[in-house]
Amino acid sequence: MNILHYLNVLIGFSLVMLLLSIVTTFAAQTWVLIFKTKGRAVGNGLASMLEEIGFEKTFAKQNVDALLNKGSSIFGKKFGGVLNKLSAYFLAGAPTHIGREEFVLLLLRKAVSDNELAMKLGFADQTTAQKQLEALEKDMLAEETKDPTLPAQVWRTKAMQKIVPELASKIFARFDEALDRVSEEVSVFGKFLGIILTLPLLLLFWPVDSIDLLNRLNNDQALSAQLAGIAEATHPSLEKAHEEFQRCQDNHKNDSNMKQACEDSGRALKRIVTDTISLSEVGGLFGDKDKLNLKCRVPLFDIPLAFVKDCKRAELTPGIFVTWILVSLGSAFWLGLLNKILGLRSELSKKLEAQRDFRATSQA
Repeated sequence: MNILHYLNVLIGFSLVMLLLSIVTTFAAQTWVLIFKTKGRAVGNGLASMLEEIGFEKTFAKQNVDALLNKGSSIFGKKFGGVLNKLSAYFLAGAPTHIGREEFVLLLLRKAVSDNELAMKLGFADQTTAQKQLEALEKDMLAEETKDPTLPAQVWRTKAMQKIVPELASKIFARFDEALDRVSEEVSVFGKFLGIILTLPLLLLFWPVDSIDLLNRLNNDQALSAQLAGIAEATHPSLEKAHEEFQRCQDNHKNDSNMKQACEDSGRALKRIVTDTISLSEVGGLFGDKDKLNLKCRVPLFDIPLAFVKDCKRAELTPGIFVTWILVSLGSAFWLGLLNKILGLRSELSKKLEAQRDFRATSQA
């Protein structure tokens, strides 16, 4: 076996680890979406920002919840209790994208009917807040009329800086920093959650044993060569989709204007991963396609999981444990490694081809 074969083995192995890493990333994002983790974090971040400008902690939290949350009593007072609390948990939560101008407007509109809030915002009373809100809405309309092609936040900002400059400066100075902190917290939580979710995903859906996978690729030159070819063919589109997805996550998490673009980048990456895994050469490495009808059990404790049927595999082997550790390194690591090995393989292939051509010429 030559060095090219061993590079093919590493490429095939890295491709599988990369695909698993991306799958666990999407699993973590699904969790965050279902349980509205980011929305709740945004609410907490905005409440902390209000504390910084003089609100008491409880008052700040109550007002943010009232402004941004919804769906806490959809079952009515008759049912009340547990059902309403459950609906509040799953349906409530601040939006994941909100602009600073929108938040200022929400505060002003609530202050019109809340004297305490109006005074906290710097107005004499709620009547004064009402007058300021009316003046602001007129000025926003005037700014929009001047140049309707400008984004809404531009003419809103101009009007706010003119009509409610003190309130606008307090919120504007802290808003972006507050949401940046929120994004960082959610990002760290998502990575940690991805690590935690990897193990059950490996045990119940994709029992990839790293030790077994390496042996299989090493012993089957045809398979490792096929995987290297697949990696080489899909790498450009996979790298581009991953970069766009990551850039969106890093730079546009709080930009409502980029929401659709971010969702599109996620769908594009998911489609490429799904298409790659669906290939027979790749899919066969993700565990047996036919379920083994094993009774699912909690690893280490040997406790049955009655609510999950037909596990593919429910035993924590050393190889699966190694896979768990390797996948936890993240998709960026495996994409970078795959890129380097593919580059090395390309250079080596060119040199080997040149040597073959030289020998053929010499013999002739």
